[in-house]
Amino acid sequence: MILIVGGGSHGLSLAYHLHKMGVKDVVIIEKKRIGYGSSSRNAGRFRYHFYSKENVEFALKAIRYLESTAKELRYNALLYRSGYLWILSERHLDYFKKLHSLWASLGVGGKFVECREFDFLKAEGNCYFAPQDGAFHHDYILYSYFEEIRRDVKVIYGEVKGVVGEGKVKGVTTSDGRFIEGDKVVVTAGAWSSQIIPDLPIYPERKQIFITEDLKYKVKPLVIDVDKGAYLSQTLKGEIIGGVESTIERGYLPFTVSLEEAIKFLRIVRGLVRGAEGIGIMRGWSGYYEMTPDHSHIMGFSENWPEGLYVDAGYSGHGMMFSPFSGKLMAELIADGKRNKFFDVFSPDRFQKNRLVKEEMVI
Repeated sequence: MILIVGGGSHGLSLAYHLHKMGVKDVVIIEKKRIGYGSSSRNAGRFRYHFYSKENVEFALKAIRYLESTAKELRYNALLYRSGYLWILSERHLDYFKKLHSLWASLGVGGKFVECREFDFLKAEGNCYFAPQDGAFHHDYILYSYFEEIRRDVKVIYGEVKGVVGEGKVKGVTTSDGRFIEGDKVVVTAGAWSSQIIPDLPIYPERKQIFITEDLKYKVKPLVIDVDKGAYLSQTLKGEIIGGVESTIERGYLPFTVSLEEAIKFLRIVRGLVRGAEGIGIMRGWSGYYEMTPDHSHIMGFSENWPEGLYVDAGYSGHGMMFSPFSGKLMAELIADGKRNKFFDVFSPDRFQKNRLVKEEMVI
């Protein structure tokens, strides 16, 4: 019996890929509801452009797989290439020149442009445009997976408190005193994963997202103002979606939004986007980034864990776009013992062995 702890994008992707491989006896254990956590609280974007070579290489594989697998999903994920556009100050130019060299060497180089070339922007100076990046609708991926597996994969609702087994996994215990038997346990619980495997260095950071009233569609790329710590783009409907980094909010804080953050984001939108001077906020929400010390994800198993215990979590803000590919890799590892090279790169043991994958580009 394979127990998957967490019914978000990574848990559902794993269950979906196991189902495609003909694996039976798979159970998902979910604390609240399918898609309760970060999987349904993100901005739905994908990118190749990271600080570390390892994450760029993972993105090259993951996005190619995301694009191919989107065609077989029950629901249209509305995946398209919109680009990412960074607004740079002088002090960021050398930093981005180094990054550009890395990205170009891996086949995903962008270009330095004058910001005024994007006529929707009230910005002068230097920008960096990466046309390969894009957007998708996360819910359609999430529920496509769920629809495919719901008749064959059992979902148990309850909060997992711990894994039972020393040399070999025997199952999990829940907060209401149940013992659920399984010889393999895969923790895909996002920001809550360290509550199940205590030595996992994963912690939550609350992030807030806002959506404005709609206006004529003009902001196709995701715009990142590096100095202001803000990002924004438009939905296909014309609403401006985004957020701003002000203070780091760590811990399991309530999923609320603040008026102060909303006003700050609104001022940035009005200051950056032509024609948005009188626009208002429609709604907002918050969710967790599942952060790790090096801001890169954790997948596979540890040499120090009981046999049969696995993890796929800690994506530090870029988990949704990677979930189709990570679910495929995890399914191949668990069902067939196929160990992709990325399991060594993103191993849970890298923190003890000082093999960190330092990632500075968290958006």
